[in-house]
Amino acid sequence: MIKHTDQTSSGLCAALFEEFDLLRNGKSDPHRAAAVAKLAVQIINTKKLEIEAASFHAQGLKFVPLALTAKGLKIGVKNAAKV
Repeated sequence: MIKHTDQTSSGLCAALFEEFDLLRNGKSDPHRAAAVAKLAVQIINTKKLEIEAASFHAQGLKFVPLALTAKGLKIGVKNAAKV
C-alpha cells in the first residue's frame, strides 16, 4: 500500500513527526531520518521561493523573460505567481 502525504504544511509536519516517532521506536534509522529532514528543508525552500516570486510578481516585477534568457527552468505550479 502506497501512503501519500497531504501536500500542505500540516501534512509536512505530520510526516516529520511520523518519522520522528519511527526513529524513537527503533523502526527507522538516523540516516533515513536525516534524509527525510533534508527533503523537508528542500520542500520548505521551494515554497519560500514560490512565495517570494509571487510577491515580486504582485509588485509588478516581470522576471519570466529574465529566467528564459538565463535558460532557467520553470518550477512549481502553473500560474502559481498569481495571488
